[in-house]
Amino acid sequence: MFERDLDLKEINADFEWHPKYIDVIACLYICTNIATWVTAGKLWSFGPFTFSAAVLVYPLTCIFGDVLTEIYGFNRTRRLIWTGFNCGLLFLFFVQVAIALPPSVDYKMQEAFMAVNGSLPRVIVASYLAYVCCEFVNSYIMSKMKIWSQGNNFPLRAALSTVGAQLVDSIVFFVIGFFGIVPTKTVVVTILSTWGAKSAYEIALLPLTTYAVRRLKRMEGVEQFDRCRLLIFKF
Repeated sequence: MFERDLDLKEINADFEWHPKYIDVIACLYICTNIATWVTAGKLWSFGPFTFSAAVLVYPLTCIFGDVLTEIYGFNRTRRLIWTGFNCGLLFLFFVQVAIALPPSVDYKMQEAFMAVNGSLPRVIVASYLAYVCCEFVNSYIMSKMKIWSQGNNFPLRAALSTVGAQLVDSIVFFVIGFFGIVPTKTVVVTILSTWGAKSAYEIALLPLTTYAVRRLKRMEGVEQFDRCRLLIFKF
């Protein structure tokens, strides 16, 4: 059931083919990243557990990362990861410009706007570092495990890459974003609960992700393996 589709043409390097649908997945991927940065600063509780509101949307970025790496390869995914990073910088710049603009005499929410969005720099710096670490860990594990498994068992590869990447993401984000602002115990509890919740979220969606990957592969008509050199610090 989870074996590779042998009817697809095997590709070993990016230059051997031209994707048809990567722009659609790329737009959804970057949109979820921006939504994550907007919601990351809100903490909420469920029973004894504390979460960032970004837990509702952030797992989708890793799902799209799995889809991108599985179908389009590590190097194309790397370019989209850095594109998302640059989009975040642009987003942060214009938010800070909006804060600095003198408010209209009829605008009564300047302090509230500053209170909510003024905290964004630290949260977004934390999000940036967590995002880069998480996405590259996720994509690298997916890429290497695909070669080791000869393209079989996508759900297992997606689950393992998710668990590892989300642990890295949770540690980096909450230590940088909230350490010293909220009690250390809350930071630790939030790291563990968010890691567990995001991993469970993505694993619960694996049937849908697996279906989407299989269908998109058939639409593209190829099965790519990253047997070429994997480069991280290149746009």
